[in-house]
Amino acid sequence: MFLCRTLLVVLSTLPLAAAVRAAEAPKPALANAAQSAAPTAPATPKPSRFDQIDTNHDGFITRDEFMASEEKRFDEFDSNHDKKIDAKEIASSPPLMERNLRTAERMVKQWDTNDDGVVTADEYRQSAEKRFAQQDKEGTGKIARRVPGAAAQRDAKPPQAKQPVPPAKTQPVGKDSEKK
Repeated sequence: MFLCRTLLVVLSTLPLAAAVRAAEAPKPALANAAQSAAPTAPATPKPSRFDQIDTNHDGFITRDEFMASEEKRFDEFDSNHDKKIDAKEIASSPPLMERNLRTAERMVKQWDTNDDGVVTADEYRQSAEKRFAQQDKEGTGKIARRVPGAAAQRDAKPPQAKQPVPPAKTQPVGKDSEKK
């Protein structure tokens, strides 16, 4: 239980750490800017996880291919090579750090209104105001707690009261009913 909590805490703080790290990264020199403006060949798409695991590319992942991939993944997490992994090793593993850096880059791109690669306090505040306004749909200046299924219940039509059905008229069965 403690390990799960520790892992969740560590993983939840990684995007923030990556954002700080990305903000502190040196910017490319102006001389390199001219080179980056030159047209480049389009990047080849990264193979899917399935394609990476399917090493013989037959369209199927065998148990052996899957287990080999998982052993490689374990080795990527096991940075001190002691054949054990903990939350700290997983959090600092290259695959997780790369994913967190991509997340942080997307966040900076979203908040950086003047496209200079840095998010100022004012840019962040403006983005926060926009996000609040999107959540405050009624314009009350308050965001209500979301209750699972509440939107479906609110939008659903109230059940209609059923009208009592009068009993059907029955005719007596027997000799008397034949005379009428």
